[in-house]
Amino acid sequence: MSKNQEQETPSPSTAPTTTTSPFQPQHAWQTHYYNAASAPNLSDLSKNPLLTRIGLEPVKRITFITLSASFWGLVMGAAIGSRQSGMQYLAENAHRLPKNMEGWYFYHRRKNYRMMLGGLKRGTHYAFKTGGLVALYEILEASADFYRGGADVFNSVAAGVASGSIFSLINKLPRQSTKHTLILGAGFGLVSGGLQDFSSFLKGNPLWYFPQSIRERSLALRMPAVKDDK
Repeated sequence: MSKNQEQETPSPSTAPTTTTSPFQPQHAWQTHYYNAASAPNLSDLSKNPLLTRIGLEPVKRITFITLSASFWGLVMGAAIGSRQSGMQYLAENAHRLPKNMEGWYFYHRRKNYRMMLGGLKRGTHYAFKTGGLVALYEILEASADFYRGGADVFNSVAAGVASGSIFSLINKLPRQSTKHTLILGAGFGLVSGGLQDFSSFLKGNPLWYFPQSIRERSLALRMPAVKDDK
């Protein structure tokens, strides 16, 4: 063997060695969750699988659910407003009912106009209120997911309680009504977040508050991954 070949061949003692911790996260979800202390940029929200709920990233989810809530608020408000406007019109004109066919025609036409206008006003009002409350809940839930590094039921409960508190302060509800509002918000967050966690678990994604996941999380935090020596 020539002298040049001996110099090019690295000795076993000087070759770089790669050490891998047995507790190093092996999956993408673990890497994202354990690095939650260093929050990602807003542009990385759609790339983090732990921040998705119902299969949607935060921005798309907030937009979709807010628009859906506004639509159903519009429908319910229109139904309530039109019925109340129709009853009010009947009460206002009970003493002057029409005498002939033409009078009844104009009577019902004015009544239908009043019902449509009342339904539109009440529906718009309900749409803004329902959409605003749901958007507040979704934004608080997504913010908790972002700063804690993952989506779980605890973030949903916290968002429900916070939304109920803000709603009670804005509307200046009494103490008893505020209590019921907070319970309702916490219950909604518990049911919503619990169903989402259960669905995620059925898809094969582990939950950190299960015993096995808690053990893996604590070991990974105590013994972080060793970087390759170069």
